[in-house]
Amino acid sequence: MVRAVDGYQGGVAATTLSYMTVAVVNGMTKRGLAGKVLTALRDRAVDAGLSHVIALVRPTLKPRYPLTAMASYVTWTGVDGLSIDPWIRTHQRMGATVLAPASRSMVITGTIAEWESWTDMVFPESGRYVVPGALGLVDINRAEDRGTYIEENLWFQHL
Repeated sequence: MVRAVDGYQGGVAATTLSYMTVAVVNGMTKRGLAGKVLTALRDRAVDAGLSHVIALVRPTLKPRYPLTAMASYVTWTGVDGLSIDPWIRTHQRMGATVLAPASRSMVITGTIAEWESWTDMVFPESGRYVVPGALGLVDINRAEDRGTYIEENLWFQHL
């Protein structure tokens, strides 16, 4: 993203549309809206003469497997050969391919009190903890009064 901004400021012509989030609000899922949004973004890129569309994807079911590395999780498939994860499957059905895991897609740090407030959990000792909704583990360091969560997502290419 930094290179994209630097390139833009330096007059380099864009070749790629990238989007970081596509979300459908609760109660509106299972209606094909996400696919329509993804198609509209891809069409917009083509209309603008861009040659690539890339997306950062946070797999829907990954929080159920926080001990599994993203590189392994992305290889899990059902009998149809598509991912077990519905959000990954949506991208696959649209012809997108996985480029690579984004190993530091999101980093959240906070004090232990903040983490306890955010998670409604208690962290009595230093270590790595499973936190509901997290794709990976939260590292708690009591000596430094610091908790750190590093989330791994997936880069997909649509064009």
